[in-house]
Amino acid sequence: MCYETPGITWRGGEVMASFEGCLVGRAAELAELSRLAESTLAGEGQAVFVVGEAGLGKTAVLERAAAAAERMGIRVLHGSAQELEQACPFAFISSSLRLEESPSDARRARVAEVLRGDARYGLPGAKSEAAGATIEAMVGLVEDLCAQGPLALFLDDLQWADAASVAVLHKLVRSVHQLPLLVVGAHRPVPGVGEVCHLSRSPIAGNRTLLELAPLDTEAVAALLADLCGQPAGPRLRRMAEGAAGNPLYITELIAALRREHAIETGEDMADIAAGCSLPPLTALVTHRLRYLRDDVLQVLRVASVLGASCTTAELAAVVDLPVRDLLTVMAEAEASGVLRDTGQRLRFRHELIRHALYDAVPESVRTMLHMRAAQCLAEAGAAPERVAEHLLNGVPSTDFLITWLEGSAARLTTRAPVMALRLLTTALALGDPTDAGYINLRLHHALAQLSCGLLAEAEESARCALAKAPDPGWECLMRWIVIQAAFARGRPDLALAEARAGCRSPGVPAIEAVRFQAFSAVCLFALGDVTEAGAVASRARRAADEAGDSYALASTLHILAAKRFLETPDAEAVELARQASRLTPDTMHPAEWMGLQLALVNYYVDLDLGHDAQRTLAAVRIPAEHTGGVFLPWYHLSCALLAFHTGRWDDALAEIESGLDCGGQDEMSRALRAVAALIAVHRGRRPLAEAHLTALQPELDNATVAAFYEYLPLCAGVLLDEAQGDAQRAYSRLAEAFDSGVGHLPGQLILSFLTPDLVRLALAQGDHTNARRYAAAAQRRADHSGGLYHLGDAYRCQGLLSEDPDLLMEAVRCYRNAPRPLNAAHALTDAAEMLARKGRLDDARVLLDQALDTFTQLGAVWDVAQATSRLRAVAVRRGSHRTRTGFRDGWEALTHTERLVAEHVAEGCSNPEIAARLSIARSTVSTHVSSILRKLAMTSRVEIAAEVTRRQKSGRSPSQG
Repeated sequence: MCYETPGITWRGGEVMASFEGCLVGRAAELAELSRLAESTLAGEGQAVFVVGEAGLGKTAVLERAAAAAERMGIRVLHGSAQELEQACPFAFISSSLRLEESPSDARRARVAEVLRGDARYGLPGAKSEAAGATIEAMVGLVEDLCAQGPLALFLDDLQWADAASVAVLHKLVRSVHQLPLLVVGAHRPVPGVGEVCHLSRSPIAGNRTLLELAPLDTEAVAALLADLCGQPAGPRLRRMAEGAAGNPLYITELIAALRREHAIETGEDMADIAAGCSLPPLTALVTHRLRYLRDDVLQVLRVASVLGASCTTAELAAVVDLPVRDLLTVMAEAEASGVLRDTGQRLRFRHELIRHALYDAVPESVRTMLHMRAAQCLAEAGAAPERVAEHLLNGVPSTDFLITWLEGSAARLTTRAPVMALRLLTTALALGDPTDAGYINLRLHHALAQLSCGLLAEAEESARCALAKAPDPGWECLMRWIVIQAAFARGRPDLALAEARAGCRSPGVPAIEAVRFQAFSAVCLFALGDVTEAGAVASRARRAADEAGDSYALASTLHILAAKRFLETPDAEAVELARQASRLTPDTMHPAEWMGLQLALVNYYVDLDLGHDAQRTLAAVRIPAEHTGGVFLPWYHLSCALLAFHTGRWDDALAEIESGLDCGGQDEMSRALRAVAALIAVHRGRRPLAEAHLTALQPELDNATVAAFYEYLPLCAGVLLDEAQGDAQRAYSRLAEAFDSGVGHLPGQLILSFLTPDLVRLALAQGDHTNARRYAAAAQRRADHSGGLYHLGDAYRCQGLLSEDPDLLMEAVRCYRNAPRPLNAAHALTDAAEMLARKGRLDDARVLLDQALDTFTQLGAVWDVAQATSRLRAVAVRRGSHRTRTGFRDGWEALTHTERLVAEHVAEGCSNPEIAARLSIARSTVSTHVSSILRKLAMTSRVEIAAEVTRRQKSGRSPSQG
């Protein structure tokens, strides 16, 4: 901390008054921070990180800059990371954003609900799911706050920040360019803070600044000494100060200690010390001021150092067993001595070195006792379970208190901080009595905590052990379900199936639970690829669920029956089965299972070209997916991307893909997302980008995951790339093998029916007429079952290619256009044009070629344009018109329809979450669109977007129309 004469008060994280006095040697840093604040005020956000060793003035710089920012009219929030809270995810950022201090704020209340994670309890891997959902909620809150006016976050001691909070900061820093947001962080260059160093040192689109504080130079040290002493320093004092190596805290504490000892001699023109004085170490100087405090004040401060800065005055009073009014008197003396600072309800030491000095003076045995006392007091006061857990983990809890507290708090702690819960439950199991009646409850919570932490094999083993020792049948079902969920989630549906069947046979299992085990057996069989047996088991379970009146089991069976029918005979009945399942689940199933059914239903809608139904269902799933996170959020984005891709909105698809890939480390759906991106890249003639996407694919996951149902996408992308590279034979071989052998555990002839036109085309090019007819027959069977326009189009196109009948191909074009499937329509037009040319109808062929090329151009499908042009040139047909290309890359004309709508809402002052609600798309997708708008328009802020929209509106042009 640099020397200053402070006149600033921090209350609740906001600067309430201005600074007075001097901050020596940091003028350049303060000037840069002021410049960045002015940029934020103008609408272009910035991120800046102040890095330096302890005592160089990071906190003072942040406080001075925060005061200046608030005088400019920027709203300021302040946070300081605490060492004690590192184990608690999101502790730092939630405190900085005041989630607990503003319960009446509806926006913060929604984020706090997501943070608590009640909907994630019992989900396998909920730890990672909590990260993605909570990060999304935190970023959305900041964007809402920015919509009210420029916002600045001043965040100190980032080296102590928990990893989840740092992940939120990563996202905020990456988005500062599109928000009136100033992020100012400070941290020490301490080993072991790799993520924080990456955050502060990696370039972020030109909006990231690094300020590295250096020691004060000789001139600044002299100025600081003169300011502290009231006169220039004499030669002996200057020599002693040289030992402080330009550290302003060291120098400040040195002068304060010398003054307390009356060791500074003041003359007419200088202040100096007696000869022979030596420079004490900094820690000795920091603790020197403690000598002058009364014993009772010291005792309270030592307790406060153990409890940490997250402790309130009331909590400290409870631990030291003092009335609050008496404690406030003690605190006032500590503030007057320069040990504490007045920060309202929260304790704050003037410097972390003071807290450490006090902490080190407390014996280890006393520390553990104090943590235990704090845990008990917090529990009695009804504090959040993670606050209690922090102290229990740092103390030696009594067995009775720990077990009693966990019985009432384990579930809430597991949803909020599963790693902390697991550590405490492991301790409780070691301390508890296995013969005690409540011990089995601890086993249950322990297995659930392992499940939530993603320790699936361990959770399965714990549940099996508990199952073997369960005292009564009432626990059997719970433990069996943990075994089943853990085994299924780790890619072992065979083990899950065996356990579900064992549950069906067990005499201790109630009849309704037996039906549910039977229903889940069908799910396992389907995951194993045994579609026929899965359908048979699901049919039996459906009848049993109907008789028992169990909606939960009925929904599961309907889901499997719908999936089976959709694979084999996609039709209206398959959709109706899926709709019945989704209607049953909101009140009878876990929210995550309901979302799974809804997203599966979207897949059916997309394949049957029921676009409005797909969009309506996606709109209903969006908010639950954002709040739950995990696999559901990237799955939602993938579903949106596929719908946009098939209907020709490729830029919207890419925005969804970008958002899906940025969902907090969820790799399960990344293969499918990258595969769609690769498909678009190949079509747009960007083969290196397509190759990069396919190279970056994660290894194929186990059959049990939902991603297995999208494994056809990497195959499609790879085959298209083969063809683009001129290797049509390899493309055909790969497709033909997959069609006959299957994709993963799914039958190829069912999952790859949509590729039959490409198979027919490639087979004919290889002279394989026999298989071409077989593929065409498969397309016809699917069309006969579904009657869907897209499926009918495939059947017509296959038959048209086989019989070289342009009329059939034009019928395919009609179906594709009505679906709509613009890419398929353009390909069928190209086929028809080539056949007409071969029949000598060159003018007709030229008209169709123009239509195909127009569609390809609108999509940006450069490779397809080249392919079509080459094919028709070979039969003496060239493009009949030479219209200006519409594939703009920059300027207003380059904006997609969705981007223009987003721009209009930005001009109205809407935040990204508000725009997301209006357009029924994800907040992160809106953020991607805003970044794209800024890039295409060469702008730097939302203010500029709003000005351009307003200009166009005044000129009589509708922004949404271009």
